[in-house]
Amino acid sequence: MAVIVKNVSRPEKDLVNSFVGIGTATIHESVGKEINNVMDNAIKPLKRGTKLVGPAITVDSFPADNLTVHVAMTLCKPGDVLVVNGHGSIGVMFGAQMAFQAMQHGIAGIVVDGAVRDSEELRNMGFPCFARCISPLGSAKSTPGSVNVPIQCGGVIVNPGDLIVGDDDGVVVVAKDTAGEVVKRAKARDEKEAKTRELFRQGKTSMELNNYEKILKEKGVREVERLEDL
Repeated sequence: MAVIVKNVSRPEKDLVNSFVGIGTATIHESVGKEINNVMDNAIKPLKRGTKLVGPAITVDSFPADNLTVHVAMTLCKPGDVLVVNGHGSIGVMFGAQMAFQAMQHGIAGIVVDGAVRDSEELRNMGFPCFARCISPLGSAKSTPGSVNVPIQCGGVIVNPGDLIVGDDDGVVVVAKDTAGEVVKRAKARDEKEAKTRELFRQGKTSMELNNYEKILKEKGVREVERLEDL
């Protein structure tokens, strides 16, 4: 049964803004490698250099039918990100007309596990759009899906209100109840990497700073001066 949930708990705006400028790779490492929070790498930005940060409004659409995306757009608040499970269908979920409407309402962007169209126009508009594929096909508007329920998008579970961050590397999802701790770890990681680069400027290497030589020895790697010495 299709369900439309109108109200969503979102992270505080200041917390959302604190993720701006932090890369998806850093955020993924800060969430923890043991947690699957990185969407399938087939979901890419239409335009290089695209940045996306905001709480998720989730959409579980019937394949090749974008009726529910139109519904979800009316429930978005400024800064929200539409996250659409289009089930990988090449029936289009989103296009330039919808993007124009979304921009008028302050929607931050969209992530689609499925197809979008009008790709050149979307790039020129500057509306942040991440999608699995591009297609000229139209879509039906006859079979309702659900809005603001837990969905799967790009192989990752997304709950309404979770934080979505996208850039050229892909899209990551941060559970809303962990966002505060994740951003602290992410900023600490960026600071650590800045200090490491200063050591690189001084001539240090990643081998010595991380003691990788120990790993090579533990794995029994043999070192020789020349190939003929083997």
